[in-house]
Amino acid sequence: MRTIAIVNQKGGCGKTTTAINLAALSAKRGSRTLLVDMDPQSHCAAGLGIPEEAIEGGSTSVMRGEADGVDPTEICWEIGHRFHVLPSTVLLSAVEARSGDETIEVQSRLGTFLARCRGRFDICFIDCPPALGMLTFSALRAASEAIIPVETGYFSLKGARRQWSTIEALVRRLGRPLPRWIVPTIHDPASGLAAKILETLTQEFDPHLAPLVIREHESLREAASLGQPVCDFDPGGSAERDFAALLDWMDGLPQPELGAARSIAEVPASRAGEILSRLRTGQNGVPPPAQHLEPLHAKMAPVDQDRDYGAVMTTLGVRFRQPGRPDQILAVCGDFNGWSTSATPLRWNTAANAFEAVVPLPPGTYRYQLVVDGRPGPDPFNEDAPDETGQERSATSTVQVEPAPSEA
Repeated sequence: MRTIAIVNQKGGCGKTTTAINLAALSAKRGSRTLLVDMDPQSHCAAGLGIPEEAIEGGSTSVMRGEADGVDPTEICWEIGHRFHVLPSTVLLSAVEARSGDETIEVQSRLGTFLARCRGRFDICFIDCPPALGMLTFSALRAASEAIIPVETGYFSLKGARRQWSTIEALVRRLGRPLPRWIVPTIHDPASGLAAKILETLTQEFDPHLAPLVIREHESLREAASLGQPVCDFDPGGSAERDFAALLDWMDGLPQPELGAARSIAEVPASRAGEILSRLRTGQNGVPPPAQHLEPLHAKMAPVDQDRDYGAVMTTLGVRFRQPGRPDQILAVCGDFNGWSTSATPLRWNTAANAFEAVVPLPPGTYRYQLVVDGRPGPDPFNEDAPDETGQERSATSTVQVEPAPSEA
């Protein structure tokens, strides 16, 4: 059973929202899914419409040692088809306060319980409390990997540096590798500050940063207020698409067995190359490629091949034109704007039924990427030559600006 701890000692970073929606979407896709709430605030129950007064046992009974020998399904709530939740109660906070000889035993209880869940579930998500105490350490002990949601805000960036160092210290205590990834959350693609913070995260945490973002969506707050995951509240909406992209990316990661987790360096060379090609930035500071650009374009309006999509030279400069929907956010980043994902937005042109931007550029060759809803990738309407190895298409596109006749 794949077990993923979702951890951040800072509150308000979208941790519980990420746990709920990844779990719900995983179940919707056919995986037998368990969501474990290790936060005494019981936000998973609230976000899924479980009445607080009706919760008995749950993760509290597991950590108290009262669930030994109990059928796991008896203390889990069935939220929907293939979707179960092990909720928490406020009494879980008393377990956190324990210390002394029984601490090591308590820290192992969650892992022991989840071991009994194997065969019943395919995947487990653990929502950790906003603290790096015993409950979080217990979750990390039980996990095969970890996700660290980080809001793309100034104070969250400063906290991410401390967060990573602290989690590294906890992982050293585990005595085994624990693959872990930072996922940017609550991202506002229209914010210049958020774009700069995202670039800084890429520079500081490559290759441990997911090559995508979870944007800020009003539908997430509305869904939580109604006790629903967003895939039920707004199926097919932009919020669900963000979590679908994250789940797709996670499915492409190596899945180490608990107790034998491997780091990237320990993965066979061919597999490591594939993974690193997804996660690392390109040469000379090129941002990481988007893994889901083509599915996003597949959801756009029908493409009119006569509209000259892509990068086209005009008398005013290079015109970048792309199909899309008015509710999307498109931009272009490249050598000409410092690879900023927000400095050169594409505006919706109602007459052309497409996104457009005209960028005056001096003669030369420029690399660029299309940014769709915060995720950069190659321009699907600009076929480039193979890269230096001749093996595959580059993660960037290029545009050649020729000198005007008077300049030639």
